[in-house]
Amino acid sequence: MLDPAYIRDHIEEVRAGLRHRGLDPDKVLEQIATLETARRRLIPEIEALKRLQNTSGDEIARARRQGHDTAPVQEANRARAQQIKQLGFQLDSIEHQRTAAVLDLPNLPHAGVPVGKSPADNVELRRHGEPRAFDFTPLPHWDLGPALGIIDFERATRIAGARFSVLSGAGARLSRALISFMLDLHTREHGYREIEPPFLVNSAALTGTGNLPKFEADLFKIAGDWDLYLVPTAEVPLTNLHRGEILDGRELPIRYTAYTPCFRSEAGSYGQDVRGLIRQHQFDKVELVKLTTPEQSYEEMEALTADAEEVLKRLELPYRTMLLCTGDL
Repeated sequence: MLDPAYIRDHIEEVRAGLRHRGLDPDKVLEQIATLETARRRLIPEIEALKRLQNTSGDEIARARRQGHDTAPVQEANRARAQQIKQLGFQLDSIEHQRTAAVLDLPNLPHAGVPVGKSPADNVELRRHGEPRAFDFTPLPHWDLGPALGIIDFERATRIAGARFSVLSGAGARLSRALISFMLDLHTREHGYREIEPPFLVNSAALTGTGNLPKFEADLFKIAGDWDLYLVPTAEVPLTNLHRGEILDGRELPIRYTAYTPCFRSEAGSYGQDVRGLIRQHQFDKVELVKLTTPEQSYEEMEALTADAEEVLKRLELPYRTMLLCTGDL
């Protein structure tokens, strides 16, 4: 979430960042500016009334000493208290609306992010290995998996609906082995601490990671009175492990890794390729998260990227490392 004070003090930078993200800054910031103006008007008005209220006791005492009727002062006191209460309700409503509007803003892109509108504008940073050449036409995994008896989409659809899969035999063992391989690599060689977090998180945790309120349609919420959602990624519980805490800077960076199943509705995937294991409602992932200082953050991000790339190198999978443009973040 962008700090409203930062928006106010760096308005041109915020406008440029929003424009690069493909948004109309005037339209996006109009409501925030209106609410901020109302807030800045109400706060001194409430404070002035509270100061008068605080001095009213002396005024009543003085009137009594002079033998004057205190009823008018006490009546003004009651009216002023009611006015403070009503203005306080207005201020609370404005601040709630302002927070909701600010939460809906995207993060501003770093100056090093290339400006672009689509994946076509992404920049290739490096590549490792070359895709294997076959002397036959390889089958896509959604055909090969069922043929080998290791992936079953039909039975998964019968059990849960579309965009689920059943892994069987070697398929299930391979999935489990890959998860263990990644966790062992990151904990034994890369210095991460393994965490087994809850697979359900509350709305405060999802708000802290920016999933709520903007991406609520992509989440699976537990029915009833529960304030719980299925995790869309282990990033949510890992990032919230120290929410509300003050960390000792000498202990940074803190490195966490975790495996969780991930659950997403993929509400925005209409018209995209969703065959096979692509864009499933449930999938497995091993997550990496680091907590560090702003000064060390980019160095640690590059190190984290290298840790993830090492997985692909050891599996001998060719890959490209891409720098996403502003329109594809």
